[in-house]
Amino acid sequence: MSSRSPFEVDDNFLRQVYRLTVVLGVIGTVILWTVYGAPEGLSFAIGGFLSLSAILSLEFVVRRLVKPGGPSRAKRLIGFILLGKYTVIFGGFYLLMKTDWLNVYSLAAGIGVVQLVIILKAVKFMTGILFSDKTTKDT
Repeated sequence: MSSRSPFEVDDNFLRQVYRLTVVLGVIGTVILWTVYGAPEGLSFAIGGFLSLSAILSLEFVVRRLVKPGGPSRAKRLIGFILLGKYTVIFGGFYLLMKTDWLNVYSLAAGIGVVQLVIILKAVKFMTGILFSDKTTKDT
Protein backbone atom coordinates (compact mmCIF):
# COMPACT_ATOMS: atom_id res chain seq x y z
CA MET A 1 0.00 0.00 0.00
CA SER A 2 1.27 3.41 -0.84
CA SER A 3 0.91 6.15 1.69
CA ARG A 4 -1.12 9.00 0.30
CA SER A 5 -1.58 12.48 1.58
CA PRO A 6 -5.21 13.48 2.16
CA PHE A 7 -4.70 16.25 -0.40
CA GLU A 8 -3.59 14.07 -3.32
CA VAL A 9 -5.82 14.10 -6.38
CA ASP A 10 -5.68 11.06 -8.63
CA ASP A 11 -7.01 10.26 -12.09
CA ASN A 12 -10.41 9.32 -10.68
CA PHE A 13 -11.09 12.83 -9.39
CA LEU A 14 -12.89 13.95 -12.53
CA ARG A 15 -14.85 10.70 -12.75
CA GLN A 16 -15.99 11.23 -9.17
CA VAL A 17 -16.98 14.79 -10.03
CA TYR A 18 -18.97 13.54 -13.04
CA ARG A 19 -20.80 10.90 -11.01
CA LEU A 20 -21.65 13.22 -8.14
CA THR A 21 -22.77 15.90 -10.60
CA VAL A 22 -25.14 13.48 -12.31
CA VAL A 23 -26.53 12.33 -8.96
CA LEU A 24 -27.05 15.89 -7.68
CA GLY A 25 -28.45 16.95 -11.06
CA VAL A 26 -31.03 14.17 -11.08
CA ILE A 27 -32.01 14.83 -7.46
CA GLY A 28 -32.26 18.59 -8.08
CA THR A 29 -34.28 18.07 -11.25
CA VAL A 30 -36.74 15.75 -9.54
CA ILE A 31 -37.15 18.09 -6.57
CA LEU A 32 -37.65 21.18 -8.73
CA TRP A 33 -39.98 19.34 -11.11
CA THR A 34 -42.22 18.08 -8.29
CA VAL A 35 -42.21 21.24 -6.18
CA TYR A 36 -42.25 24.03 -8.79
CA GLY A 37 -43.25 22.35 -12.04
CA ALA A 38 -41.83 21.13 -15.32
CA PRO A 39 -40.23 24.37 -16.61
CA GLU A 40 -38.08 24.79 -13.50
CA GLY A 41 -37.02 21.14 -13.42
CA LEU A 42 -36.24 21.11 -17.12
CA SER A 43 -34.31 24.38 -16.89
CA PHE A 44 -32.22 22.94 -14.04
CA ALA A 45 -31.54 19.77 -16.02
CA ILE A 46 -30.49 21.75 -19.10
CA GLY A 47 -28.14 23.91 -17.02
CA GLY A 48 -26.57 20.87 -15.40
CA PHE A 49 -26.17 19.21 -18.78
CA LEU A 50 -24.50 22.30 -20.26
CA SER A 51 -22.10 22.61 -17.36
CA LEU A 52 -21.23 18.92 -17.35
CA SER A 53 -20.78 18.84 -21.11
CA ALA A 54 -18.43 21.83 -20.96
CA ILE A 55 -16.11 20.15 -18.46
CA LEU A 56 -16.35 16.78 -20.24
CA SER A 57 -15.40 18.29 -23.58
CA LEU A 58 -12.52 20.20 -22.02
CA GLU A 59 -11.16 17.04 -20.44
CA PHE A 60 -11.55 15.15 -23.73
CA VAL A 61 -9.70 17.79 -25.71
CA VAL A 62 -6.89 18.19 -23.18
CA ARG A 63 -6.33 14.44 -22.80
CA ARG A 64 -6.20 13.95 -26.58
CA LEU A 65 -4.14 16.95 -27.62
CA VAL A 66 -1.85 17.99 -24.78
CA LYS A 67 1.22 15.79 -24.65
CA PRO A 68 4.66 16.59 -23.22
CA GLY A 69 6.91 17.72 -26.04
CA GLY A 70 3.98 17.71 -28.43
CA PRO A 71 3.68 19.96 -31.46
CA SER A 72 2.76 23.60 -31.04
CA ARG A 73 -0.12 23.18 -33.48
CA ALA A 74 -2.02 21.48 -30.64
CA LYS A 75 -2.42 24.90 -29.00
CA ARG A 76 -4.04 26.33 -32.10
CA LEU A 77 -6.25 23.27 -32.46
CA ILE A 78 -7.35 23.52 -28.82
CA GLY A 79 -8.17 27.20 -29.33
CA PHE A 80 -10.19 26.42 -32.44
CA ILE A 81 -12.10 23.60 -30.71
CA LEU A 82 -12.84 25.76 -27.66
CA LEU A 83 -13.98 28.63 -29.88
CA GLY A 84 -16.36 26.28 -31.65
CA LYS A 85 -17.58 24.82 -28.37
CA TYR A 86 -18.37 28.20 -26.87
CA THR A 87 -20.02 29.34 -30.10
CA VAL A 88 -22.38 26.36 -29.84
CA ILE A 89 -22.98 27.04 -26.13
CA PHE A 90 -23.78 30.72 -26.69
CA GLY A 91 -26.03 29.82 -29.63
CA GLY A 92 -27.83 27.36 -27.38
CA PHE A 93 -28.19 30.01 -24.67
CA TYR A 94 -29.64 32.42 -27.21
CA LEU A 95 -32.22 29.89 -28.35
CA LEU A 96 -33.05 28.98 -24.74
CA MET A 97 -33.59 32.62 -23.83
CA LYS A 98 -36.09 32.95 -26.68
CA THR A 99 -38.33 30.24 -25.19
CA ASP A 100 -41.23 31.19 -22.97
CA TRP A 101 -40.92 28.36 -20.49
CA LEU A 102 -37.27 28.79 -19.45
CA ASN A 103 -36.60 29.73 -15.84
CA VAL A 104 -33.31 31.62 -15.75
CA TYR A 105 -32.74 31.05 -12.03
CA SER A 106 -33.13 27.28 -12.34
CA LEU A 107 -30.85 27.29 -15.38
CA ALA A 108 -28.19 29.19 -13.43
CA ALA A 109 -28.52 26.79 -10.50
CA GLY A 110 -28.09 23.86 -12.86
CA ILE A 111 -24.98 25.42 -14.36
CA GLY A 112 -23.56 25.76 -10.85
CA VAL A 113 -23.90 22.06 -9.99
CA VAL A 114 -20.43 21.12 -11.28
CA GLN A 115 -18.85 23.99 -9.38
CA LEU A 116 -20.76 22.97 -6.23
CA VAL A 117 -19.47 19.42 -6.56
CA ILE A 118 -15.88 20.63 -6.93
CA ILE A 119 -16.30 22.88 -3.87
CA LEU A 120 -17.68 19.92 -1.89
CA LYS A 121 -14.71 17.81 -2.95
CA ALA A 122 -12.33 20.60 -1.87
CA VAL A 123 -14.04 20.80 1.52
CA LYS A 124 -13.64 17.03 1.84
CA PHE A 125 -9.93 17.36 1.10
CA MET A 126 -9.53 20.17 3.63
CA THR A 127 -11.33 18.27 6.38
CA GLY A 128 -9.19 15.23 5.55
CA ILE A 129 -6.10 17.34 6.11
CA LEU A 130 -7.42 18.89 9.32
CA PHE A 131 -8.46 15.61 10.88
CA SER A 132 -5.65 13.44 9.58
CA ASP A 133 -3.72 11.55 12.24
CA LYS A 134 -0.53 11.48 10.22
CA THR A 135 1.91 14.32 10.32
CA THR A 136 4.29 14.65 7.43
CA LYS A 137 7.87 15.16 8.44
CA ASP A 138 10.67 16.09 6.10
CA THR A 139 13.72 13.98 6.89
